[in-house]
Amino acid sequence: MNDNIHSFKSHRLRRTLFPFGKSVAVVVLGIAVLYLSFFAGYLAGRQSGSSQSNVPKVVNTDIGKPKDVDFSVYWEVWNQIKDKTSHDIDPAKMVQGSIAGMVASLGDPYTVFMGPAENKRFNEDISGEFGGIGVEIVQKNGLPTVVAPLEDSPAQRAGLKSGDIIVEVDGTKTSEVGFDETINRIRGEKGTTVKLLLLREGNDEPVTIEVVRDVIVIKSLQSEYRDVDGKKILHVKIRQFGKDTESLFEEVVKEVQKNKPYGIVVDLRNNPGGYLETSVDLTSYFVDGGVVVTEKGKNGRTREYRTTSKSLLKNYRLVVLVNKGSASASEIFAGAIQDRGQGKVVGEKTFGKGSV
Repeated sequence: MNDNIHSFKSHRLRRTLFPFGKSVAVVVLGIAVLYLSFFAGYLAGRQSGSSQSNVPKVVNTDIGKPKDVDFSVYWEVWNQIKDKTSHDIDPAKMVQGSIAGMVASLGDPYTVFMGPAENKRFNEDISGEFGGIGVEIVQKNGLPTVVAPLEDSPAQRAGLKSGDIIVEVDGTKTSEVGFDETINRIRGEKGTTVKLLLLREGNDEPVTIEVVRDVIVIKSLQSEYRDVDGKKILHVKIRQFGKDTESLFEEVVKEVQKNKPYGIVVDLRNNPGGYLETSVDLTSYFVDGGVVVTEKGKNGRTREYRTTSKSLLKNYRLVVLVNKGSASASEIFAGAIQDRGQGKVVGEKTFGKGSV
């Protein structure tokens, strides 16, 4: 597990299905802003209008353009499409497709451009309520791959497992429709059924699983006290580092200070990640000052995420549970606890996502 939870040196953009609104463990919103600023010029041109063409005028083509990059071929193709295609064109989709292709050229599964529809879905995820099957998926080696099904979700009850590769959705090959459309096809109204064809490690033949969709309501954190050999142990299950996690954890801290348990178990199994800052804030309850994680970019610049001086739980016995579905922000939390010797990390080798 060490090789994974220590690998937070790469400063890249990445994306999961769980959004992050601060400076996220996923910085897709920054890309969304890139799109919005680029597209704002197009909207302005559209509003000003042009009576000579049904195609909205594209403006601001040179703003921010690198001086050493030749965009003439791009605009030549754009004009050829505009003038000669027999299809109806949507400039907004052309712009989005261009940006998506540019980002995809990096070959990084965690760097993805999101247009307005994807961004809307992204924010639905982090708000904790949407229609679907309840599974965390990333694009790994170009294929939609299950990080983990959510606890007590239709996906978990149907038998989806971490590492499953989704080959088809309702008979349509995921390789033909792409990652985002795969997600759209998996989602749907409560009570409807989606059929998934999966490649699963250890199985010679593909596995077919049918899942009945439901409204997925995600409360990111739950806690309960358990009696172990006459000792009171607090079990804290963190499903994701979401919008409500820190406030929910603050309530847990108040309970701990009141009930003073013998020890605390933080369960991060099948936690796909979430807000970077939230993982740092929660870590800060257990460690006494210092750096939680260091981010290093390819330009050599580093940024340290330091504790927020809470350390209210530093004197409690701590065990952190992880498995191969523990990713990203979960690995940051577990790695910091392990590095600082503040508790024991127990479980399996983690997922291994070290990009921000």
